Amino acid sequence: MGISGSGKSTFAKQMKIITNGGFDEEEIKGHREILLQNILVGMQELVKQAEKLEYIVEGENRKHCRFFTQMTVVEAEWNEKIAEKVRVLWEDPAIQRTWQAAPGFQLQMNHMDYLMANLDRFSRPDYMPTNEDVLRARQRTTGEHTTSFVVDKTGWDLIDVGGQKPERAKWESILTGKETVNAVIYFGALDEFNMLSTEEPGKTKMEISTEVFKDLLTAETVKEKTSLTIILFLNKLDLLTTKLSKEEDKKQFHNLFPAWDGTVENAVTQVQHRFLDGFDTPVKVHPICALNTGLMSTVFKDVRQTIFDSRLLSSGLRI
Repeated sequence: MGISGSGKSTFAKQMKIITNGGFDEEEIKGHREILLQNILVGMQELVKQAEKLEYIVEGENRKHCRFFTQMTVVEAEWNEKIAEKVRVLWEDPAIQRTWQAAPGFQLQMNHMDYLMANLDRFSRPDYMPTNEDVLRARQRTTGEHTTSFVVDKTGWDLIDVGGQKPERAKWESILTGKETVNAVIYFGALDEFNMLSTEEPGKTKMEISTEVFKDLLTAETVKEKTSLTIILFLNKLDLLTTKLSKEEDKKQFHNLFPAWDGTVENAVTQVQHRFLDGFDTPVKVHPICALNTGLMSTVFKDVRQTIFDSRLLSSGLRI
């Protein structure tokens, strides 16, 4: 669970890589189309944001801006002409300036640099996405999606649920409707401390995320399930590290967390305290980068042990 863009679906994909070795042919082919659509959505977002920021796109590129603004992405058919428009606009100073400002506002395609670095590869007719590409492909989750796998002869069902506000209203019914739910993994994004939310203007995404997490901890369904293990994944450690290397972001973080000592490690601690403040509920916390397969393999081993220990404790078998 977690708000939109926090990394839930990326983790579900990692579980397929870690436990099943990757994705089947149909999934891989489907992600080619998703990645190309991601590029178009990302360019649309940058064009619209440049206009809001009053960054002026140069001469001939303005017609390309109109093209993307008027485009219906799901109906667009990728071709070399579109690819060239994307390349030209990406290099425009106004679009680059907008991209540099992107960490301060909410973008669906916050990995546009990765998409553009691989544009030529993605555009080839024979292109087949790698595991790394699939991990970075962005597709909004609605409803619930279950990933099933077996580790050490034990079956697991990982239920990925949507994080948009209308989807969050369904969380409690999912918990009550699943008798065998043993744990909740909540995703909070570390880099969202100064990222403005489109859901509630005037609030950052981290403020929304902490509020949603606290609502989850106080929900009657969660309080009634005394054996339920709560795990908090503080995701996007890599993006937090990058942000805290920039003076303006460092100032903003320090304003929000006055006790911060200037290190990345302590920044994670400060965010952790913000999420857990006021609660005695036992919560296992992991700072993570969901894109890092090696790290997530290690973290998942620890998560499995945490869940096993909790089940033994609740059954009275562990002292």
